Amino acid sequence: MTKDIRIKSDDAKRLKADTAFTDFIEDVRNEQIRLFTTSVAQDIEIREEAHAMLRALTKIEVELDAAIMAETLLDRKQ
Repeated sequence: MTKDIRIKSDDAKRLKADTAFTDFIEDVRNEQIRLFTTSVAQDIEIREEAHAMLRALTKIEVELDAAIMAETLLDRKQ
């Protein structure tokens, strides 16, 4: 279990440090914000999809941070 936490944390750190990955995430986020902010009143589906994508991107970032924090907590316990 300890090994799994460390591997997951290392993977998360690697992804967060990867500029191609972070640039891709930021590009997708900006596009979804643009779709959301430029939509007209009738574009309900477009706004809902953009909102769902933004939530998914946030969830990915939260999961990466959680994996890193799990290793930090593990180190503090030991």
